[in-house]
Amino acid sequence: MQVFPTQTKENENLNTESNQMHQFSTSIGFQSQQETEEEIKSFFHLSVIMIAIQSGNFALGYSLAYLSISFTTLFSQITLQGSEIEEQGLFSAVLSIGQIIGAVMTQPLLKYTTRNQSLLISDAFGILSILQIIPNREVILAFRFSFGVCLGISTIIMPLYLKELCPQKYYESFSVMAGFLVGGGYLFVTFLGLGYIDDSLNGSDSNYWKFIFAFPALLHFCRSFILTFLYKMDSPITLIQRDKDILAKEILRKIYQPQYIDQAFLECKLGVQKNIELGEGILSIFTKKHRTTVIIGCVLVFVYTWSGLFALFSYSSQIFSEMSKDDTTLNAIFNLIIGIVQFAPAFISKYVYGRWGKRSLLLFGLTVLILCQILIIGLSYSQELSIVVISFIVICIFSFQYVLTLEPITWSMIPEINSSEGTYFCFVTLYAWQLLVLYIFPLMLDTLAMSGSFIVFLSLTLLSTTFFYFFVKETKGLTHKEVDKIYGKD
Repeated sequence: MQVFPTQTKENENLNTESNQMHQFSTSIGFQSQQETEEEIKSFFHLSVIMIAIQSGNFALGYSLAYLSISFTTLFSQITLQGSEIEEQGLFSAVLSIGQIIGAVMTQPLLKYTTRNQSLLISDAFGILSILQIIPNREVILAFRFSFGVCLGISTIIMPLYLKELCPQKYYESFSVMAGFLVGGGYLFVTFLGLGYIDDSLNGSDSNYWKFIFAFPALLHFCRSFILTFLYKMDSPITLIQRDKDILAKEILRKIYQPQYIDQAFLECKLGVQKNIELGEGILSIFTKKHRTTVIIGCVLVFVYTWSGLFALFSYSSQIFSEMSKDDTTLNAIFNLIIGIVQFAPAFISKYVYGRWGKRSLLLFGLTVLILCQILIIGLSYSQELSIVVISFIVICIFSFQYVLTLEPITWSMIPEINSSEGTYFCFVTLYAWQLLVLYIFPLMLDTLAMSGSFIVFLSLTLLSTTFFYFFVKETKGLTHKEVDKIYGKD
């Protein structure tokens, strides 16, 4: 969000504070490792705040499968107005339509609200989605759309909120956590899907699906409670932009040790001053200065969606049902294993991200994904049981590598290299691509089969990988200012 000065005196004050910041940073020099570790008051409370901000990613992962695993039970209790395949497409697509609307709504929110106020609005739509439990086709569609609006707003606000609030030392660790929370949400809902193995929970009289549909509302209520009522948190930068310096300092006091509060506050003021001096709006993303990073972000969300995993996640129950020959128990087990594979990278990410930079991980991850795509294409021509098992193992490897590399890097790199306007634009395109996949993938399966569909995914992944090789730069260990500099923005 860009704020324009209204008085010359404000600029003079900001320039004075900028000079103070320069003098202050020069005098303190480089902090020792021990001193840096004491910068924050409590790592536990910082973790709670950062995870609460990003808990919307857990809801995003949950949204990938909660409908898919519940189709049979849900459709037995409502009146459909078309074929089951057509209704599955509509119920799947309405969430993405809501995400696009929510993402578009975020632009005025960036301008007129603070980050926490924006998340409150998002959570209000999420809490309303509890009405999905009413067994009526139109009501479910309406409040699934509401859940989509919630996710659309949340997806854009979360990385900006995190970037503006999180101390630089911890930013990379918490930013890559977004992808693992998506995996955690997917694992959790597939675990709940085991309940459908019980016939009493899987019939026309079952209410189990209502619990599954209601859970996201509870999650968004908890986020609002933790951030707004428990910690009274917000972005200090957006508070300073609205001349609420006292409130901004109160926020910083909750995070930093007393001797670091003034330094952190002056850094925030300097960031606000930079925004004022640049005076950039949404159209600035098309200028030469921002064009490269915006294109990188758009290609990231493109391959994130069109590598094949999003389609597999969205229609996992239907695909695994075909692989298991409609065995409900085996289908649920397949989904649970994929969910475990989705979450497993979180336990080794500390060692991977501690040694490798994002560029190296991205290129390595995409190379492995390409090899898996080739194997899936070759194996899809046979229906023998042994080949089906091997295909499932390859899909697991595919999923593991995707969640270890491409997914967290997408969520982390886009806000790292882009302005708030660039981040906004990239995530709007994400939901547009997802909506397209939801509509097109069933048609691709009917006309091209699994092999042909993955030939398309393979071609697009190869093109994206070539682009990243030439244009993505390594940012490991760099500050936000240094990242801007290597991309020619500073």
